[in-house]
Amino acid sequence: MKMRMNQLVIAGVAGLSASAAMANPIVSATYNDLSGAWNGSSFVARAVDTNTLRTSGSVARLVSPIGSADFQPGFVSAANPADIVVTLSSTPTADPDTRDGSGTFVITDADGDTISGNILGQWFNGFGAVFFNGELSNVQFTGTTFNGTSGGLFSSLFGGGVFDGAITQLELQNSNFFTSNFSNVPTQESLQIIPAPGVLGLMGLGGLAIARRRR
Repeated sequence: MKMRMNQLVIAGVAGLSASAAMANPIVSATYNDLSGAWNGSSFVARAVDTNTLRTSGSVARLVSPIGSADFQPGFVSAANPADIVVTLSSTPTADPDTRDGSGTFVITDADGDTISGNILGQWFNGFGAVFFNGELSNVQFTGTTFNGTSGGLFSSLFGGGVFDGAITQLELQNSNFFTSNFSNVPTQESLQIIPAPGVLGLMGLGGLAIARRRR
């Protein structure tokens, strides 16, 4: 079972990445060393600056005009509102090595602008680690630029509308697959944001086909 699930996780990550790539992602975001916690009803991963975990990250615009916003280790302790918070449910399924999950994410830049949206996907129990693969929907940008705390910025104007995308998450929980509460679990997040069908024309990308994972 473990080997099968591990193969399924790898396939899921590859599939989501391939879908996002086919749809030409407009923004990618990667954050390392978030603190993951489960309280029996919801999972939350957030930026922290502690002795054991110092969250860092990078958010990049991948279409012209390209640019990136960087967030140094421990950025959440700086005198600005920069942050990232991912909240997910975890609902048992018939397979003890998978769980359904849904929730939201909010990424905040150095001056308070945000990227936020909804998440829907599935948890997988791997070898000493837990994975989450899912879709993003209703992704929205506030403000006109997205600013890093340690340098860099990019225009967050994409012609209006809302966006879709994909998310992969890895956390090292040892063998605890939501069997008891936990906290301060190192967590990594990777998100790719793609144009929703309704905004393709506005961005001049009307010829692209969007491949979306069907549950």
